[in-house]
Amino acid sequence: MFSIPLYAALIIYFIFLFIFLLFFITNLLHIILTGTTTFASFIVTLIVFVLTILTIFITWKFLQNTDWTQSVTIWDSSWLSSLNNTIQ
Repeated sequence: MFSIPLYAALIIYFIFLFIFLLFFITNLLHIILTGTTTFASFIVTLIVFVLTILTIFITWKFLQNTDWTQSVTIWDSSWLSSLNNTIQ
């Protein structure tokens, strides 16, 4: 039986958030350092920031009662034996 703990998905999610944060900071620095602080760039950056905060909040609300020690079975060899029994 091959199973992974559920917290592995949480670790992958945190890695994704870290990479997204790096891109967001790079975007802000690019806007500030190149002098392209227009109203449009401010609005688009604000929309991205608000949607990011909203997504993180909704994710936190949905996942706060999750048991992260639970395992998810990826492969179990008994599945094949049960399939063989149904064919006969």
